[in-house]
Amino acid sequence: MIPPSSVQKAINKQIKNELQAHYNYLGMSAHFEKTAYLGFATWMRTQSSDEYTHAMKLFDYLRERNATIELAAIDAPKTDYDPQPIEVFKISLAQEQGVTQQINDIYELALKEKDYATLQFLTWFLQEQVEEENTVQDIVDRLNLAGDNAAALLRLDSEAARNALAPKPQSVKWSHFGR
Repeated sequence: MIPPSSVQKAINKQIKNELQAHYNYLGMSAHFEKTAYLGFATWMRTQSSDEYTHAMKLFDYLRERNATIELAAIDAPKTDYDPQPIEVFKISLAQEQGVTQQINDIYELALKEKDYATLQFLTWFLQEQVEEENTVQDIVDRLNLAGDNAAALLRLDSEAARNALAPKPQSVKWSHFGR
């Protein structure tokens, strides 16, 4: 059964949102590529790839339900940030919190429309967002502890690269940065 048009519209909008998040993370990666924090660049690039995967998951869901897919333009990402990594990660956290709210809104709409298949589908995204917010919050917390300590910042940078490149099982990803 085709999802209600209001749900289709919301999911199409979310595809754009996920692609924008993908591009924003790529811009953050580009920023870190110009610094000594190449581990953070790798982490952001991995996040960018994850956001693209989320967009395609939504795209495929609409395709599988014979829904209309409408793609919208995304904005160029920012690539120049404050030199302190914590500022970039705070922006990342705000972005993840925004995505969580967007997914919650779609879930609420699907519930209102009694679109139970979409509710089931969105459960994965709800769980993913809990993990995403927790991971970025952990990084922000650890960057706060590191302050301006160069050795601590470089250690966190190294951990970010290691965690970004570590193989992750499909159903369970690492949720505690560096733990």
